[in-house]
Amino acid sequence: MTSRYKFLNYTYLLILSLMITSCEKDSFTDPNDPRFGTVGDEIILNVSNTFQTVDHFGASGGFAAQWVGQWPDASKEPIAKLFFSTEMDAQGNPEGIGLSMWRVNIGDGAREQLTSGFAPNAWFRETECFLDEDGITYDWTKQSGSQWFVSKASEYGVPGFTAWITTPPYFMSKNGYTFRTAGVDGFNCQESKYGEYASFLAQVMKHYEDQGYNFEVVCPFNETQYEWAFEVGEASQSGTKAFNSQVAEVTRIIDQEFTDQGVNAKIMIPETAQLRYLYEGSSNTENQLSEFFNPSSANYIGDLDNLSTHIAAHSYFSNSTPEQSITQRQTLRTALASFPDLDYWQTEYSLLGTAYQQGKDMSELTEMDYSLWLARIIHTDLVHGNATGWSFWTALNLSTFQDHPFRFNLILYEPNASNESHTDGTFKVGKNLWAFGNYSRFVRPGMVRFEVLDPAYGEEAAVENFMISGYKSASGNDIVIVCVNNTDQNRQLALGNYGTDFEVVDGTFDVYTTSESEDLSKSTANFDELVIPGKSIVTLTAQLN
Repeated sequence: MTSRYKFLNYTYLLILSLMITSCEKDSFTDPNDPRFGTVGDEIILNVSNTFQTVDHFGASGGFAAQWVGQWPDASKEPIAKLFFSTEMDAQGNPEGIGLSMWRVNIGDGAREQLTSGFAPNAWFRETECFLDEDGITYDWTKQSGSQWFVSKASEYGVPGFTAWITTPPYFMSKNGYTFRTAGVDGFNCQESKYGEYASFLAQVMKHYEDQGYNFEVVCPFNETQYEWAFEVGEASQSGTKAFNSQVAEVTRIIDQEFTDQGVNAKIMIPETAQLRYLYEGSSNTENQLSEFFNPSSANYIGDLDNLSTHIAAHSYFSNSTPEQSITQRQTLRTALASFPDLDYWQTEYSLLGTAYQQGKDMSELTEMDYSLWLARIIHTDLVHGNATGWSFWTALNLSTFQDHPFRFNLILYEPNASNESHTDGTFKVGKNLWAFGNYSRFVRPGMVRFEVLDPAYGEEAAVENFMISGYKSASGNDIVIVCVNNTDQNRQLALGNYGTDFEVVDGTFDVYTTSESEDLSKSTANFDELVIPGKSIVTLTAQLN
């Protein structure tokens, strides 16, 4: 080889070496470097652009609390801890999901009837009633299991409670049952008993308030759009339809009774079976926002002294497509803008219907798939519906049929006998518990939701792929970010305005992950090393500088 070629070869190798060395040194400037996310995917936290103030995340004791609450302490105390504790274990993992609201059923007495009309396998939905059939005598030892959960929630520091009832007690009803039968028109309560029904609700609220419990609201009407009609002997649950005119008439009577008895709890009207019944519909059970709060309506009750400023609905059957999820909630949000004194609570949701399957066979779904769907509904209610309160139905459920263990409970309980004579039982913690905890444990009452912009997805695509929402404390020092990654791919978060609009103490976040293999497990990460695993729900917490 000539000296000329040796020189050129040496020069080429030197240049190549310098290029490689330069690339190694400057790789952090590569726009595709994973530490900085994909170009155009920078997430913006607008912590100063705020929306609703969060009141609570809660769950309903439903009909199960009365049974499980009578189990031996060794069996039920761990359940209460999982629901209510805000403590951390030695590794910093949450010991419970820190519910900030507990929803309590007011019994209607079906369990005390010789013939309740319920199907034999629906025994667990029959409830006691504090008031005896004579309409005079109260027995506050009844519903002892339900009352036990109230006391434990209070001990753990749960700040608020709500009460609800499906129907007036059977001895006030038109047909002598806690459900409607053929021939019962509208509200299943004798008109002559409206005052007694109002007095009963006031007395129950006073009972709880006299023990020091903060009951924010009571709901005297539940899902009045449905028929709740059964053949005697085949009923599966108590309930009653009611016309808007009947709801308004009875609510006025309850309002006066609450004033007379000095009840602090407010009356929450309405509590609709679906979101859309709040703002649309032409039947005499629908369009309840306008029916009850528009002063020009014949059923206007918005000026009552004891009426709550919260309205409630259930998010069932509102999620068949991302478009439907967003549209229904944004329509409600727009409708509420005409009533600035009111806000929206989502008081009851579990995975009814088939939309959660997303076109898949149930056998293809993992337990985490159910929890990702749950997080999807919570996110849409909070971000698109501006919900200030969100509650799950139900905290406890006993059904193990097909995929039911993953759909209707936070904790699955199994009694030691399949009837009301059981004395104990066992329980299994569902993934839904921890998924819900990604919100309930960290987004605390009084926190304010702030704007989070994610240019990687449009509104509808985000619902199916990656959802993110942000919250800050009233002081503005603490922030919480909840990410729901429904894709199979990990995503590196690039916080585009970090260091410009906000910074966090020490540049680090506490990270709490729920996935198929993790249950709200804690780790820490620097602000530029935040990775949200595929098929996971992750909560990030930090303090702002």
